[in-house]
Amino acid sequence: MQLDQNPFFRKPITPWHDSNFACKALITVMIFVFAFAVTGVFVALGNPDFQEHIWFPGVLTFLSLFLVVKIFSRLKNRSKNN
Repeated sequence: MQLDQNPFFRKPITPWHDSNFACKALITVMIFVFAFAVTGVFVALGNPDFQEHIWFPGVLTFLSLFLVVKIFSRLKNRSKNN
């Protein structure tokens, strides 16, 4: 006899790393990382010795902002479905 993999009476269990608290904490940390990276971009633009290394804070800025947007959209979709 096969077991029903998705019974209608049971709510799916969310893993701890995908809980609302973990997502909100990750968004908060990534906002601080974004601010740190933007500061790094401004410092690299202001000092000619650091101009060749501007790619690192630029990539960090993009990735942290991308992660904030993705996690926020995940939270938004989850709250819309409930």
